[in-house]
Amino acid sequence: MSNKFELGTTENINNNEEDDEELLNSFPAGYRFKPRDDELVLFYLKPKLLNLRLPPNRIRDVELYHYNPQQLIEKYESYGEEEWYFFTPRDKKYRNGLRPNRTAGDGYWKATGADKILRSESHEIGYRKALVFYKGKPPKGEKTDWMMHEFRLKDPPAKLSQDEMRAFPPNSVNTLSSPRSKETTLRQLRLDDWILCKIYQKSDKSTKNSALISDNPQGVVSFEYGSDEFGEMDDNLYCDYLMFDHNPSLLLDDNF
Repeated sequence: MSNKFELGTTENINNNEEDDEELLNSFPAGYRFKPRDDELVLFYLKPKLLNLRLPPNRIRDVELYHYNPQQLIEKYESYGEEEWYFFTPRDKKYRNGLRPNRTAGDGYWKATGADKILRSESHEIGYRKALVFYKGKPPKGEKTDWMMHEFRLKDPPAKLSQDEMRAFPPNSVNTLSSPRSKETTLRQLRLDDWILCKIYQKSDKSTKNSALISDNPQGVVSFEYGSDEFGEMDDNLYCDYLMFDHNPSLLLDDNF
């Protein structure tokens, strides 16, 4: 896949959205918009930050941190995998700090675990952070099953100009009356011009995509196949399961 992009403007990039949608809707059944993590950063987030024309996609521009996940999925369509992709700016929590503001609608996003370094051909290109959505106010919010992967580019370009930043003002500028003070606050509060986010709802492993082992009344071990809970199950492993199903004594065979 080529890593070349054409220059674009805000106007002609937006005009291409209808063409992109028409093209993507023309794909036959079974095709999905499901890029890998490194592809999201290299072929979508990077050109977005450089104001270049993106490949056809289904990533929407939105002030993600103004809404809770339920509000977003009610407004925007998912694309076959129950995943939603968004470009969003990100603001600082404190004017003089570097911590992002994670407040979102009637709740907040909370980071979990360390950042994952993303690489392409052994080169470090960006980072992925996992977050969980909590309803309410920290630190006593109620944990939900909404998850988000937040993608950032390593060494992003300089931030947007004042005119471009006005298109996505942070919440706090709404209380300011002076245009000059608004522009100053925009520069001070904006942390990132664009990041890329993937939102999805965590599935219940006890009822979906589970590999269960159960004892039936006859004492025969039965395996229900069709799971990725322990990783993707290949054909050889499935064959082993079938052998156990028909001959449970193999479970006691140290040589098997």
